[in-house]
Amino acid sequence: MTTRARQCFPLPIGAPLFPSPPSAFREVTCVGALLRLPEGVARQLVAEPLEPLDDLLYVNWMYAGDVDGYKDMHIIDMTVPVEYEGTVGRHCALEYIDCVWGMSIGRELWSFPKKTGAIVWEESDDGIHLECRPVDRLTVGAPEESLIVEMDFRFGDADAEAGADWPQQFGVADEAPYLQVRQVMAEDRTSARAEVVRVGMSYGEFHESRAGTGTLQVQDGPQDPVASMLGRVEVLGARMDRMEFDFAPDDDAGSVIGSVEIAAEQGRS
Repeated sequence: MTTRARQCFPLPIGAPLFPSPPSAFREVTCVGALLRLPEGVARQLVAEPLEPLDDLLYVNWMYAGDVDGYKDMHIIDMTVPVEYEGTVGRHCALEYIDCVWGMSIGRELWSFPKKTGAIVWEESDDGIHLECRPVDRLTVGAPEESLIVEMDFRFGDADAEAGADWPQQFGVADEAPYLQVRQVMAEDRTSARAEVVRVGMSYGEFHESRAGTGTLQVQDGPQDPVASMLGRVEVLGARMDRMEFDFAPDDDAGSVIGSVEIAAEQGRS
C-alpha cells in the first residue's frame, strides 16, 4: 500500500507562479497581419491531430499596459486556422513574450508554445514599428539573439472598417477558441497521447479598430528557423485594434476535447 507524502505546507494544484484566471488585460493595442503561406506550409506548423483549414497565418503583436499588475507586457504569436472533429478554432504555432509570468501560465495550463523574447514597439503618428528577438530571460545576463521577425504597420483611413472580411478569409472569427495539443507520456514511458485542449476566449470592449498596410520580414533564429519554415509569404491585410478584455478560458486548465495515441519517441514527460 502507498500513502501520500506528508507536506508541511499545502501545495496548489497547478503552477504556484501565477493566480488562477481570469486575467484582466488593460490598455491593450494589437497589430495584426494576415499572411498567405506557400501550399502545404500550414500542415507543417500544426500539431497532430489538428487539421489546417487553409495555408494562412495570422501574426499578432500585442502590447498590454497592465495585466493583473504586470506592466508593459509585449507578445507576438503566430496562429493557423484549424479544425478537430467539427470544432473550428485557431492554433498557436509559436509565441514570444517578454514576461516570465505570461510564459509560465500559458505553457503549463494550455500548452501554448511560449518563449521569452525581447520585443521592440515604437509607435508614431504614422504607424507602429515592431521587432522580436529571442532571449533567455531565465539566465542572468543572457544576450539577446538575432532579429527574427520585423513588421512596419502604417495607419490607414481612420473611417475604414478594419479587417471586415478577415473572419471569412482566415476561416475563424476573432473570438474563436484556441486549439492546442498537450503531449502526455504514459507512466511506463512506452507510449504517449496527444490531448487536444480547447481554450475559449472572452473579449471585452473594443475602443478602436483601424485598417492599414503592413510589411513583414522573417529570418531564421538559432532555435526557430522561422524564415525556412514559412517560406515566401504574402501580406493580405493589416489591422490595429485598441481594447481591453478579460482572458477567461472556459476551464482554468483548458477543456480536453479529444486525444490520440502517439509513438513513444514523440512523447514528452
